[in-house]
Amino acid sequence: MYVLSLAGLDPSGGAGVLVDVKVFSLLGLKGGGIPTALTLQNTSVFKGWVPIDLDYFKEALQMVFSDLPVTGVKIGMVGACEVLEILVFYLRKYRQQLLAVVYDPVLKATLNHPLFSSEEFLDLVKRELLPLLDFITPNLYEASLLTGKEIKTEEDLEKTAKTLLEYGCKQVVITGYQKKNKIYDYFFSKEEKIPLGKKRLSLEFHGTGCAFSSSLLSFLVKGFPPFSAFKKAKNWLYLYLKKASVQPLGGKICLFL
Repeated sequence: MYVLSLAGLDPSGGAGVLVDVKVFSLLGLKGGGIPTALTLQNTSVFKGWVPIDLDYFKEALQMVFSDLPVTGVKIGMVGACEVLEILVFYLRKYRQQLLAVVYDPVLKATLNHPLFSSEEFLDLVKRELLPLLDFITPNLYEASLLTGKEIKTEEDLEKTAKTLLEYGCKQVVITGYQKKNKIYDYFFSKEEKIPLGKKRLSLEFHGTGCAFSSSLLSFLVKGFPPFSAFKKAKNWLYLYLKKASVQPLGGKICLFL
C-alpha cells in the first residue's frame, strides 16, 4: 500500500511531512510526501513559514496520483488558502480510490507561532475540506479555533466534537485534555464518545500530533475499524515517547523519531 503526506516541511525532521514519512515506514507502508509550506525552525526557535509554490504543488500532486496507487492521505499544516484550494480539488478528484483521509489541523507551532494565513482559511477548511475527511485530529486550541467554542470541561469537548461532525467529517479525535496526572484523547463519532488516557510524561515533544495522525492513517488503510485504529495509533505513539524520554534530544522541545 502507498500513502501520501501533504504537510509542512520542518528542516529539523521533528514534524510535518518528514516525520509522517518516517511513521509510514515504521508501520510497514510505502509512502511519500509533498510539502504544502516551508518552515524555518529547529527544536528551540520558530522563525517563520512561507507557502509552497502553487505550480509546483499542482504538478507534484498530479505526478504522484497519476503514477502511484495512493490509498490514503494524511494532511497536516496547509497554511494558505490558495494551497488549500488546490489540495481540495485533487482530493475530490481522487477521493473514490482513497481508503482514508486524515487531517491534523496544524494551526499553531509547538513553539507558539501561528501556521495559517487568515480567517478565510479557517472558513475554507470547514466548508470545503471537512466533508472529505474520515478523521480530523485537532488539539484543544485547534478544535476551539475551528468551532469558536471554548473548551474547559468534558461537556465542552462533546459540544465541540458535535460541531466538527456537523461540518461533515466522519470521526473526530480531540487531543490533549488534561485531568489530574493524565492526558486524554477523546474519540467521537455520531454514535460514540470514548476517552483514552495516558500518564503525562515530563518532557515536551515536537511533532506528536503529526505522528499520531499519520499512524492513525496507517492503521486505517491496513483495515482496522475507526476506534481500533485510534487506539492502536495512540498506544504506538506513547511507546515511542516513553523510549525517547530516556535519552532526550533537542532544545526547548524534544525529537522522538
